[in-house]
Amino acid sequence: MKITVLIISALVVGLMPGVPAMAGEDPLADLSPNFELLAADGSKTTLADYRGKNVLVAFGFTHCLHICPMIAANMARALRSSEKEAVGIFVSVDTERDTPAITDAYAGRFGESMIGLGGGHTQISAAAKNFNVSFVVTKSQGNYTVQHTPNIFLIGPGGELIDSFAMNTPTDTIVAAMR
Repeated sequence: MKITVLIISALVVGLMPGVPAMAGEDPLADLSPNFELLAADGSKTTLADYRGKNVLVAFGFTHCLHICPMIAANMARALRSSEKEAVGIFVSVDTERDTPAITDAYAGRFGESMIGLGGGHTQISAAAKNFNVSFVVTKSQGNYTVQHTPNIFLIGPGGELIDSFAMNTPTDTIVAAMR
């Protein structure tokens, strides 16, 4: 069973974005940075609700011990360092354990401009697909594993996707890309 999980994990990680594009290809060209997710109070939220602001978006989960806190902290540092009006959105892919309220509380611990969004599996899958984000939740006896694309996406004030960053991109690089 462990070998099967490792093989599946390797395949999933191999399919995740973040690998440099082939020469002449724009890795962002096919992405449609849109979503309809749920806020902590259960209300529907879309990208249009943040028109006029730079938006940093990342997908993760609140039970993550290392990667997701690094992603959220990097987003929050960029938001604090920027003079532009901006918000950070952390979307949980763990629909079984993370409600929108739990995700929002988690995101809020990293900074005032950080919010968490969630929803059902269909909503999260649709949003993830728009960003070309992969995620897999694997449950087996005594094991619960969540894997996801660890990118941070920058959406401009007009709703256009500006760039995608690795989770450990220097804060000043992200801030410099904000319009």
